[in-house]
Amino acid sequence: MSQTLALARLPFLRLVRTPRAWLAVIGWALLAIASAVLMRVRGQPSGADHVMNGIFGRFVFPLLTYVVVGTAVGGTGLRKGIRSLVGLGAPPRLAAFATTLVAMAAAAIAACVLAMLVCIIAHGAADPPLGADLFASAWIGLLGGATYGAYFSAGSAIGKAGSGRGIFLGADFIIGGGAGVGALLTPRGHVQSLLGGTLCADLPQRASSALLVVLALTYLALAVMLARRPA
Repeated sequence: MSQTLALARLPFLRLVRTPRAWLAVIGWALLAIASAVLMRVRGQPSGADHVMNGIFGRFVFPLLTYVVVGTAVGGTGLRKGIRSLVGLGAPPRLAAFATTLVAMAAAAIAACVLAMLVCIIAHGAADPPLGADLFASAWIGLLGGATYGAYFSAGSAIGKAGSGRGIFLGADFIIGGGAGVGALLTPRGHVQSLLGGTLCADLPQRASSALLVVLALTYLALAVMLARRPA
């Protein structure tokens, strides 16, 4: 555990010392907040539901976590991102594990905080009680953000300079937004289902919650396995 924490320091420092990347995060966050403010100004009775099922769930959620993961892995892919740690004697698998965990935690926290802000700002009279809505927004943000963190980390371990992360983003938009079996393999459909949108492949929301946990663990394991190869 102590070695994992020590190895997590590098991706953590990347997150707090890369202001250029956080400008993109802030930009996506402001887009979601602006949509929430617009719902409030218009007096939309189900404003939180509209924003969560609309611009937040469909666009901001995946793009926000995409940027966070890219920052945590160093912007050059997971395998190159851990090369300095491996050069100091760290086992590649453990370095990849620690980096992916930091990416997952950061993506989960960012998504959770933004989901709660959007919920508070856009909340309308026809939405569920604010307390319950905030709780739901928080845990969906945490679970979905962690899953996206693992998903994009696995993608960043593929290709030159982590180009697979972009491919995974495209797959999430194209396959994840459909109604076929492929939607089960990416976070998008499950997250949108939990946010009150269309059910993912006709599965109940409880099943989508369980599958997000399975996907998070699967892509975490995949990221660790892929990152052991030389960059």
